[in-house]
Amino acid sequence: MNIPDYIDSGILESYALGAVSDQERREVQCLSAIYPEIRQELDKLTQALENYALLHSTEPPADLQARIRSRLTMGPPAPSESTNTDTTSGAKVVPLHREVPTFQVAWVAAAAVGLVLIAFAYFLINQLKNKQEYADELAQTNTRIQTEVSQLKQQQAHNSQLISLLKTPGVETIRLAKAKPDGAQADLVVYWNRAAKQVTLEVESLPTLPADKQYQLWALVGGKPVDAGVFGTDRQRLQRTARAIAAADAFAVTIEKAGGSPTPTLSTLLAMGKVS
Repeated sequence: MNIPDYIDSGILESYALGAVSDQERREVQCLSAIYPEIRQELDKLTQALENYALLHSTEPPADLQARIRSRLTMGPPAPSESTNTDTTSGAKVVPLHREVPTFQVAWVAAAAVGLVLIAFAYFLINQLKNKQEYADELAQTNTRIQTEVSQLKQQQAHNSQLISLLKTPGVETIRLAKAKPDGAQADLVVYWNRAAKQVTLEVESLPTLPADKQYQLWALVGGKPVDAGVFGTDRQRLQRTARAIAAADAFAVTIEKAGGSPTPTLSTLLAMGKVS
């Protein structure tokens, strides 16, 4: 059972005002005994109605008793249907006629209208709260969709660049993986155009570095490292290095100080891949 929807339906307000059928009354009593949330909401409504009645109650005027007595009238004796009326007792039947003060009727009517207004206002507040929550949910969904669309656009641009690069004649693909069995996970792809001496990197997985460190790519030629440039960890785009590489037997990645190093730090060797 959806308890919030049941509470927001207005049945509890109608129950508190006595404006429900016998079946609805039994239903509210049964559900309030089973679900504490419904019992608490019903108690709130009952307390609110009681507070309203107490707030708008008025003390009767001091001369009310005298005014009521003044409105009592004495009617003429009722005619006797029997001819053998006992006149010796001197007793008479006196009918009393009492009028209901109009201010009491007005007070009851005003209290009833006030209770209805309270119930209606409570219903409107709940409806407004639900609409606000729905609007917030829509705003969050819209933000999430915009983020996903932006990511899809970036992925589409990346795929277009990659397809264009792979269509270029003479481009070789060299996959780099972690160089040490116990080292951090590192996966990169080097696209090397031997004829144009161009190297393009695609980062798939690399650990995040502190601000004073940077990744550096090396081309190994005859066992000697050649600086191929530093690069970042942006996975959303292909990165072309600024160094021209005409020959290479393998490519490797090390962690160096920001800006790069003239020679590789072998202790920080992270990934390596051989040229086919």
